Amino acid sequence: MTLQQVSASTKIPVSKLRAIERDEIENLPGGIFTRGFVRSYAEAVGLDPQETLAQFEARFPEESSVASLHATIEGRANEEFVKRQKTAKGLIWFALLLMPLVVWLVSVVVPDDRQPPVPPEVSDEARRSEESGGQPESLAAGLSEEAPPAESATGADALPVVSADAAELTMQISATGDCWVQASADGDTVVSRILRAGEQDVIVAQQAIELRIGDAGVFAYTINQRPGRSLGASGEVVNVRVTPSNYLSFVAD
Repeated sequence: MTLQQVSASTKIPVSKLRAIERDEIENLPGGIFTRGFVRSYAEAVGLDPQETLAQFEARFPEESSVASLHATIEGRANEEFVKRQKTAKGLIWFALLLMPLVVWLVSVVVPDDRQPPVPPEVSDEARRSEESGGQPESLAAGLSEEAPPAESATGADALPVVSADAAELTMQISATGDCWVQASADGDTVVSRILRAGEQDVIVAQQAIELRIGDAGVFAYTINQRPGRSLGASGEVVNVRVTPSNYLSFVAD
């Protein structure tokens, strides 16, 4: 098999496959990403993945230690991510349950500002004219004009719109092929693993989402429920930082 054939099968860039064959560990991403590359490479060429990985760890013990550290960090990050997701869902449900009560309270508490029309003040001149049987023009004009009723402050337009407290950025990531992904939300690592074909994950952040993607050609995502644009070609490694101020630049046209 050529390196191009192995790359097409594993979605691993040719340069990384060449580094594996030449033992050029410094040219590999390191940690669990390198372990994933070695495992996928072994499966593609017909070797036993577990045995090959064990031989790799025995030959490069420093790389194995880094992988263990990454696995520990990933486990803690996943636990923190699950906690934050549960908290966000709880706040959303609480806001939705509270909304009818808030609407009712507003409709009861807000007073009706409608005022009855104030009759025009009768001047001394009008009294004298009335006593004499006449009617001044100013009084006639005042009596003929009806004061328009004031608009009510109540009603649908006056009620405040209560919305659930949601995160600034919500990104759903997926892959059409195996792709290693490292992601952080507001500086905390929440994803650090190989995203298999068909798998999905959700990242929620207030300030920034940072991504390191091993194969931009098979990586797909949405931002705030809007499809994202392509981040690169097949086999290309990219680094991306998404914030509330620039996320629209990543939305597909």
